[in-house]
Amino acid sequence: MIRRIASLLFIATLAACQANPPEPEVRRDEAAPARLSAVEGAACWATDRVPARTRTDLVPVGTSGERQPRSRIVQPAEDRLFAVPCPDQLDTDTIASLQRALIARGLHTGAVTGVMDAQTADAVRRYQAPRGLDSGILSLEAAQQLGLVAVPRD
Repeated sequence: MIRRIASLLFIATLAACQANPPEPEVRRDEAAPARLSAVEGAACWATDRVPARTRTDLVPVGTSGERQPRSRIVQPAEDRLFAVPCPDQLDTDTIASLQRALIARGLHTGAVTGVMDAQTADAVRRYQAPRGLDSGILSLEAAQQLGLVAVPRD
C-alpha cells in the first residue's frame, strides 16, 4: 500500500515537472532594404517595409493527437514612410552616442564603434518596436527621445 502511494506521488511529481506546451512562435519575415528620400522640403524621410507578422500554432491533426505547426498572418506587411534624422545629423559621434544610449537601456551589447552596423540596427528595432515602429532605421522621433537630435520648439 505504501509503495503504491509512493509510486503515485512520484508520478504526480514527475507530471508536475513537465514543461508547459510551447508558446506559439511569433516571427518576422525578412524586411526589404530601406530607401532614403527627401520629401517635403528640408525634412528627411525613410521608407521601410515593415514585414508581416506571423504566428505559428501547434494544431491537432486527426484523432491520433499528433500536432503540426500551422502559420497564419497576424499583421500584413506594409511600407512605412517616417521622418528620420538627415545624413548630416548622423555623423560617427552621433551614432556612437546612439550606441551608448542603447547600451544604457540594455538593448545593445556590442562595442561603441560609431558605425551603424547590423547589431546597432537590431538594437534600434528593439527600442522602436514597442513604440509602434518595427524598423531598424532610426526615426527622428526616437532620435529626439534618446536626446540625439534637438526637439523643435512649438
